[in-house]
Amino acid sequence: MPVTFADFFCGLGAFHTAFRRDKSDVDYQCVYAGDIDERVRKIYEENYGILPDGDITKVVPSELPDFDILCAGFPCQPFSIAGKKKGFLDENRGNLFSVLLNIIDVKQPSVLLLENVKNMETIHNGETFRTIVGQLNARGYNVSHKVIDSRYYGSPQSRHRIYMICSKHGEYVFPEISYPIIPVSTVIDPSVEAWFDYEAKYSLEECTGTRGMMKYKLMNKATGKGGRQGERVYTTDDCGPTICASSGGPGAKTGLYEVEPGKIRTLTVPETLKMFGFSPDYKYETLVAKKRMLFYLGNSIVVNVLDEVMKGLSSVLESHDDGL
Repeated sequence: MPVTFADFFCGLGAFHTAFRRDKSDVDYQCVYAGDIDERVRKIYEENYGILPDGDITKVVPSELPDFDILCAGFPCQPFSIAGKKKGFLDENRGNLFSVLLNIIDVKQPSVLLLENVKNMETIHNGETFRTIVGQLNARGYNVSHKVIDSRYYGSPQSRHRIYMICSKHGEYVFPEISYPIIPVSTVIDPSVEAWFDYEAKYSLEECTGTRGMMKYKLMNKATGKGGRQGERVYTTDDCGPTICASSGGPGAKTGLYEVEPGKIRTLTVPETLKMFGFSPDYKYETLVAKKRMLFYLGNSIVVNVLDEVMKGLSSVLESHDDGL
């Protein structure tokens, strides 16, 4: 019997991709998807054959199909370090969790798979997170949560996110994962030569005495200032920093990398897809401005992490099946 899932705030479909390539004997089927962005809905349809609904606040829960698993990487801006960290005080985006709760109350899914920025756990001295957990506990869900860094899950990107697995039929246990670090060099296309000509405006300042991914800072020759998020140059011999939808500067979105000695550039869209574990065959033909994909990827979930997390679903799914 298939296990059905609904993909809310679906974005590029990281949940759908992970379910599709799951190697267990479970037959996962997507029965609903939704996202407010029209362009991303078309991309989702290109890849999964489902045209998502639009604004979740317009959804009538009773009109949704039944589903076993609710997936939601709900908007992170109210909780993000890069945002204003208002949490539920954000009148427009903070209340979207309440919309999810209304859907949960009506559809009563057995399992919830939720993802957000790690900062959600700590803002307002943890009050926001305690409220979320309390609301889910009150609805009969056992809530397991863990902050995961994708660099240890087979991704060439260090991306810290909190994952919440909530079940009415047992408690989910996160698997212990710590794969070797995969360097950015594994996703680099050597045929790309779109180098950033920094010499007219910037000089390179070597990051001496530091260890890890950052190799240089771009220093503005006129002001003597530099080293902000979009002015950092990383090595391809280590994992990369978080792909960020909101970052600007010369290294906007992906960061700058020294691909060859003295030659620096940002990552391409195909390279960035690989940073998230998406297939090189992922389609975005309907997107007119192709670089817009970097924004969507900056808001995406790392598929590699979901691949591993879903391996541990068997315990709660078996209990769920027993209750059918």
